[in-house]
Amino acid sequence: MTLSPNERDNLLRWDGRQRGFYEVYYLKWNDAASRTACWIRYTLTSPLPRVGAPYCELWGIFFDVDHPEKNFAVKNRFPSEQLTWDADRFRIGIAQGELTHHACHARIEHEGHVLAWDLTFASSLPTYRYFPYASFYRGAFPKTKGVSPHVDARFDGTVEADGRTIRLHDAAGQQTHLWGTQHAQRWAWGHCNTFREDPTALWEGLDAQIKVGPVLSPHFKLFYVRWQGRDYFFNDLSAWLRNESDWQVGRWTFALKNEELRIDGAAVCRFDELVAVTYMDPNGDPLWCHNSKIASLRLSIYDREGEHLAELTSEHGAAAEFVDRVAHPQVPVRI
Repeated sequence: MTLSPNERDNLLRWDGRQRGFYEVYYLKWNDAASRTACWIRYTLTSPLPRVGAPYCELWGIFFDVDHPEKNFAVKNRFPSEQLTWDADRFRIGIAQGELTHHACHARIEHEGHVLAWDLTFASSLPTYRYFPYASFYRGAFPKTKGVSPHVDARFDGTVEADGRTIRLHDAAGQQTHLWGTQHAQRWAWGHCNTFREDPTALWEGLDAQIKVGPVLSPHFKLFYVRWQGRDYFFNDLSAWLRNESDWQVGRWTFALKNEELRIDGAAVCRFDELVAVTYMDPNGDPLWCHNSKIASLRLSIYDREGEHLAELTSEHGAAAEFVDRVAHPQVPVRI
């Protein structure tokens, strides 16, 4: 069977035995008709032997723009024996849930909440790679690798959220694949393909710090913008130094430059538009993800001479997450 490059990028990296390893497939979408959004994850954690046995999980967070009090998070954990996968194509199964290169379904019941989905999705762009250097995907550094085989996806199908049935048609979203031996120490991440002025535009951002021994690294500031059918990458070594980025939970501002454009941006969300969940490193250390799929985003685009070219905005249609080694006191931890 011949796989597309995008599908090959989705293949499971875990060998079924390695300890001190984790792998994540996450999908997110925003549905303009219902003003809702979701974030789901199919995950594997194979912790160090002293921490515990390998396990797999189904995760989900539901967001309601108009009624954020209805936002909720769910998670089911299973022994790793309930993880199945194919070697000659991309397919993973976790208990009753399944994810393939163009479809996904699962049902999670947790503490009185129910989130279920049965969806298809497709995209036409090549895989987006967070790092432009092939060596970063072959070696031990960095300890987390990331690619987005569906960086500009469209979703169709059905979602059930606490008894509410939502039918998606051409909902904008994304599917990403992460794997590695340790999370970054802290990071902000975001994505948007729901811009009012240009539905074909796309933004992806990552500002991360890693721990090198006892010391925190400088910020790795990696960004990508697609605008008017062209790709603008701000993620090579010179961009890490040139990009400006500052974030705290609920607010992220950044300024990007290359040979053609300058882009100033801000992603913001209220605390009630965030849901906090607990991650764990393979060594057992916890960290907390403050996640919103209903953040608002603004991009101001200029040419190199400073002439204003465009303004791109998305109200409650962007993903923004803020992850740190402490939980924010104003964002309750749901799972």
